[in-house]
Amino acid sequence: MKWTDVRNKYPNKWILIKVIEAKSENGSRIVENLEVLNTFGRSQDALKEYSIKHKLNKSDEMYVYHSSKDSLKISERVWMGVRKNEQCT
Repeated sequence: MKWTDVRNKYPNKWILIKVIEAKSENGSRIVENLEVLNTFGRSQDALKEYSIKHKLNKSDEMYVYHSSKDSLKISERVWMGVRKNEQCT
């Protein structure tokens, strides 16, 4: 499903989406195809369900977004891992 279709089908709602197809471009995620997992009237409810689903499957790319937005603007974050400081003896 495309974001424009989601906006038309679920006006003025918080949407929990799962990305089906996307690409990275200039530090942003360009979502080309998505699945609506659920809709909500309140952001708190959407974030709560996101948290539950994310714990069950951390590999799914999911977002909470409001359907009033014309487009999905998702900035990529680069996570820097923390290394354990191992001392040589």
